[in-house]
Amino acid sequence: MSSFYDPRHRDPSLSRRPQNRREEDWIAALLLRERIARVATLWQGEDGAAFPFITPLAYAYRPEEHDLVYHTNVVGRLQANTEQGHPATAEVSEIGRFLPSNSPLELSVQYRSAVVFGTAYVITDPEEQRRALTTLSERVFPGLTVGETTRPISDADLARTRVYRLQITHWSGKENWAEQATQEDGWPALSPEWLERPI
Repeated sequence: MSSFYDPRHRDPSLSRRPQNRREEDWIAALLLRERIARVATLWQGEDGAAFPFITPLAYAYRPEEHDLVYHTNVVGRLQANTEQGHPATAEVSEIGRFLPSNSPLELSVQYRSAVVFGTAYVITDPEEQRRALTTLSERVFPGLTVGETTRPISDADLARTRVYRLQITHWSGKENWAEQATQEDGWPALSPEWLERPI
């Protein structure tokens, strides 16, 4: 059964529940709206042992390039993993209310999420670094303009950071924003206070 999920043979962006899948415009809108992503990268040793890592960080989606851009310290785990050239994944989500149920398997949460798949790269060209950092700064802080609200990005700034792009090859979007979780008939119903309580 595990071979069924081999990403070399089955598109990893396909979900089990087609009723929750969302279309490409929906995914792009979510990526443009949100500002925090969790980027998954891999370190693989010379002996083949693999160690996955997740890094939460601010990002910007660039529709024209169909990529995510982000930056970190000049050295660190993310840079070391990225430079190995393995596929990378990022997840972005919105979380709403937690939804109680009288069934432990139906306890739920409202969510909207997108997962992108591709390969991440360290950007080395200074002008591309500036473009990426400008997009990131102005997307994360709406209304801010680099070179007006802030000073321009200097060569000294570029020397102090690593700028990345995750080139997207596949993506998927899922949404479950039900007003109430499924309740079980064979057990006493939850009180209205439970169902209306903000959790």
